[in-house]
Amino acid sequence: MKIVGLIPARLKSTRLPEKAIADICGLPMVVHTYLRSTRARLLDEVYVVTDSARIRDEVLAHGGEVILSKREHQCGTNRIAEAVEEMDCDIVVNIQGDEPLVKPEHIDKVIRPLIDDPSLMVSVGVTPYHRKHSTSDIKAVLDLEGNILYCSRNDIPSDARTPVETLLKMSFIVPCRKDFLLEYARWDPSPLEQIEFIEHLRILEHGVKMRAVHLDHAHISVDMPEELEEVRRLMRQDPLAQEYLPQNHDKENR
Repeated sequence: MKIVGLIPARLKSTRLPEKAIADICGLPMVVHTYLRSTRARLLDEVYVVTDSARIRDEVLAHGGEVILSKREHQCGTNRIAEAVEEMDCDIVVNIQGDEPLVKPEHIDKVIRPLIDDPSLMVSVGVTPYHRKHSTSDIKAVLDLEGNILYCSRNDIPSDARTPVETLLKMSFIVPCRKDFLLEYARWDPSPLEQIEFIEHLRILEHGVKMRAVHLDHAHISVDMPEELEEVRRLMRQDPLAQEYLPQNHDKENR
């Protein structure tokens, strides 16, 4: 069984322009995601998938692997589907490029259900979350079997009647079987997907189960300037980052 990790990245971003190449402790954001993903034990290969020459050049300059895609894709899942059409692989892991603190062990953990259960098409990480009213973060609720029941940019479940202290935020490590990914790419964007701007709702609206895998202490994704600053602060204290950051980085920041 061959498992590949693909990191979709685009230069345009509504809330934080050019965030994929934003500097974090001496490296572009997407390079952090790439270098950390290559440390996952279950991934045989890792690529950044982009339509941007600037992103391609940044990744190549730091020793990464890149696949250039077409420009017309409206979501990252469709972008990686194009990239794997002719690729020899069984499982494709979509790793969001705006999660530069992704943990390799989390990638392995979210992949494992697809290895153990041949009937499962897709899984996704979820992590405890306490921030309220953040529309840049995708929250999820689960069914009684631990599958994603729904996901939204609103806070779910509602605390209108019952206090809800801890939500579940989706951590976008999303492994799926290659055949299913190609089928997904043939579907039109679904109604709720277009309302919420969440591409994974296309999966749920077609009645396909997404297995939720609980992750402890998964770090935030970067969508806003304040989140970028928070990640820069966390990166300076991150043990894994010290293994690959430029050698003069620590000296410059003391």
